[in-house]
Amino acid sequence: MVGALVGLPIISAALTGMLGNWISVMLIILLFNALLMRFRDRTSKNDGFIQNRVSKSRERYEKYGVPGVAILAPLVASGHIAAFASLAAGADKKRVIVWHTVSIGIWGVLGGLFGDYLHYEIMQ
Repeated sequence: MVGALVGLPIISAALTGMLGNWISVMLIILLFNALLMRFRDRTSKNDGFIQNRVSKSRERYEKYGVPGVAILAPLVASGHIAAFASLAAGADKKRVIVWHTVSIGIWGVLGGLFGDYLHYEIMQ
């Protein structure tokens, strides 16, 4: 969206944004086991902070499933957190990869179009 907003061609801006986002989400998915152990071993000043977050994530995962969490996550938090939460809730890694790729594509196209629209409106 930002690239299209500042005047870069919409296709290159959207593709660059989607690619960067996809790479970072895939790194989280592929490094999930190491990240999970790090978060489980982390202590918090608030007792149960991590456990509370995990239980909320599990509730959302059970309610919406991998497709819902992947597609709706950018409205609430981020796809990165959603990917980690889906895996922590026990989702299959391949399903998480597929649905987050679909989600990044959808949000990339919408963000690019919105950025292009804003750029067009601002430049007039």
